[in-house]
Amino acid sequence: MSEETQASNAPVGNTDAQNTEVNNADASVIAESKKYRKRSQAAEARVAELEAKINSFETEKLKEKEEFKVLYEKVSAENESNKQLANKWISYEAQKRDQLLQEVPDDEKAEWEKSPLNLLEKYVLKANSIQPQNPEHIVSKTRNLNDIPKDWTKMSKDEQKKNWSSIISNYTKN
Repeated sequence: MSEETQASNAPVGNTDAQNTEVNNADASVIAESKKYRKRSQAAEARVAELEAKINSFETEKLKEKEEFKVLYEKVSAENESNKQLANKWISYEAQKRDQLLQEVPDDEKAEWEKSPLNLLEKYVLKANSIQPQNPEHIVSKTRNLNDIPKDWTKMSKDEQKKNWSSIISNYTKN
């Protein structure tokens, strides 16, 4: 009986031939599916890597945009203050030029209207500088000498003391 039970458990037919064909077919299919699986996993990994790079580039660009925004606001504020200073200087220069041109003679205004402000200012200072005037000239009077009468002997003692140097100089000249 034991033989019968063994026989009933064993598969019926040629089992060796089927197993070999299935094993060969399964092995090639399995190898091919493993190859495709590796390829798809590599592609998925590459896609994930590229997506991470893209996200990092996007965040860097956003950070750069924020930095550019801050820099732009800073430069805009500086530009606005510079415009205000430039407007103040332009108004000051126009006012100063008008004031200086009023002091320039009319026949020379055309020459000096478009000249630089510093040159115009120097010209006006030179033109308006007070030059020493020659003292009124008296023909018979010499400089810084007192008039001494011809006859110094008729002078009082005090007058002689005051004019002693001029008396001596007149005497040596004569």
